[in-house]
Amino acid sequence: MVKTEVKSEIVEDMTMKENKRRRVGSSDDVLDRKFKRTMLCVAKPSYLLSLLERSSTRSNYLKRLPKILSELLRQRNWREASGVLSLLMQGTMRDGSPTMNRLKYEAQIQILSHLQPDKNNVEEIARIYDTWIGKIGKQYKEERLMVWFEQICHLLEHGMEKEAEYAAIGMMRSRDLGNLPRTNLYIGITCYRLWCRKYSNELEPKDADCSDSISNMSESGSGVMAECSPRNESVYSVESSVSVRNESEASVGNYEVNSDASTRDSGSVVEVKVKLENVKLESPQHFTEPPRIYASSEENEEPLRAEVAFDPALIQILGDMDPWLLPLKPPEDPDFHGKIVNDSYYKDAVEYLRLTMQSPRYVSLAALHPLVQLLLIGGRVDEAMKVVEEICNKVHDIKPFRIKAAMKEKFHNNSDELAKCYEDILKIDPSCVTTLKKLIEMSKEDDYSRESLLEMIALHVEASFPEPEIWKEFAEMLILFFENVDEDRMSVCFNGSGEEGCQQTYSVRYIPTPRMFTVTSWTLRAKWWLNRHFSPEILETEMKKLEAEKNNGDLEVMRLMSYKAACASRLYGPEFGYVTKVYGLLESNRNNVCMFENVGNNIGMLENDRSSLELFYFVRRHRQNWNKIYDLE
Repeated sequence: MVKTEVKSEIVEDMTMKENKRRRVGSSDDVLDRKFKRTMLCVAKPSYLLSLLERSSTRSNYLKRLPKILSELLRQRNWREASGVLSLLMQGTMRDGSPTMNRLKYEAQIQILSHLQPDKNNVEEIARIYDTWIGKIGKQYKEERLMVWFEQICHLLEHGMEKEAEYAAIGMMRSRDLGNLPRTNLYIGITCYRLWCRKYSNELEPKDADCSDSISNMSESGSGVMAECSPRNESVYSVESSVSVRNESEASVGNYEVNSDASTRDSGSVVEVKVKLENVKLESPQHFTEPPRIYASSEENEEPLRAEVAFDPALIQILGDMDPWLLPLKPPEDPDFHGKIVNDSYYKDAVEYLRLTMQSPRYVSLAALHPLVQLLLIGGRVDEAMKVVEEICNKVHDIKPFRIKAAMKEKFHNNSDELAKCYEDILKIDPSCVTTLKKLIEMSKEDDYSRESLLEMIALHVEASFPEPEIWKEFAEMLILFFENVDEDRMSVCFNGSGEEGCQQTYSVRYIPTPRMFTVTSWTLRAKWWLNRHFSPEILETEMKKLEAEKNNGDLEVMRLMSYKAACASRLYGPEFGYVTKVYGLLESNRNNVCMFENVGNNIGMLENDRSSLELFYFVRRHRQNWNKIYDLE
């Protein structure tokens, strides 16, 4: 027991001595480290940056450079932007984020194009795309595919068809990108563009070059890139003037690129050029003739028929179709028609686009329009209609329904089915006045339901500020609906028991409001329109416009106010504020016209006076023969 205590005391003494020795040595170590640090700061000034707080280090300046670069590009200050880009390139050599790379390389392309506008920079810009692709890490597959897409757009725009085809082959053979849903879309569109360019002289575009119309959907012109790969706008997003984003073009890269080097900059234009000798690129595989591009998977698709019967009547119909749907005019020569539909580019484009239709909605929607165009030119109308029907059932978007309606007009002109197509369009886009006018014409020619038309007009009035003709039609529909509505609007109440000696009496009550206007949706609409279309503020604005246009003799504002007043008289009664104000104005104009007629100061009534009188009688007719539906004042 005594031995154990002695040993523990010895250990404690040794520990205390060791700690004391360390404390003495630690002060010497601190001094030594401080001296070495001071010497490093003198010898290497960059070492000093690492000693400062992170908020004031080099990284803080790098965070400010993208904003400065974006502002300089916005101001079109290309030379200053070139210097800032050079600093950003050097400071972010190892930054693999897609947003930063997009900012740098899009800015590089912009600056190069504007500082050397007279020089042919097509190949140099293509090499910039190669470097850009090599800087994108394999984990960013979507961004890599998109840059590949933009490179092909650039090649196609400048007539480098062979290079574009090599790029499509590279995309097809890429193991990382081959399974992405957009890959088939881009390859298919590339083949379609190559086919368009190959027969550009013979296909005779109706309006402009076919590249400007592919996937362009009438009023809603969102392109393949906008549909397939939306990117959030940020400081790192620069819209490149040469990075083509045409709706018709797909893009794929030339070959796979790997790069570990950075852009070196040295003054003016050279500051934004890539020294390719410092960039390690995989050599592209060269072919004397480009290999056949073919669809790699046809498990769920029927093979494309080898022969298509030439139908002159169909060619005539296709030639009369709207350019937005079919921008190319099919050839009338049967031999040449057979040649273009049996071309390898045509077949590849159809096959890849058909494969794309199995992809997610946002991708298949972008492939719909070019595929329909190809099928129509090939004479496959039924297959095109089937594709459109399938996408309409899958996607709630305006574009497929527009295509469906346009095809129904030409090939299946059934009034009920066509009216259903128009209604579907208006339910998605109630502001489409063109479609509404088509329904109005159908109501006059094909006995389209008045109640359905009234509902469609109400949707349009809810979603937009209609033009005068729509308000006029709305007023006429209201009066027709009240005068000819096919429903029982009378209720009978019997009085008395009907016993012998007692005459049975009854009373009849007329119900002025049809059931349609008693539902909640119409009541809410009426309240909403009070503020949207008939408020005192709206009336004051229209009166100012009318006063401004009076000297020019323009009656458009007066027509708008008159037709709106007629509708308001039906909805809210003839004493509604908007109605009385407009009617008083029209009545004053009428009295002035009559006064001039009596004194004989005019040889003949002017056109504006005649129109003003017609508007007065129109509003008066609706005020006199009225049915107040809502009492909301």
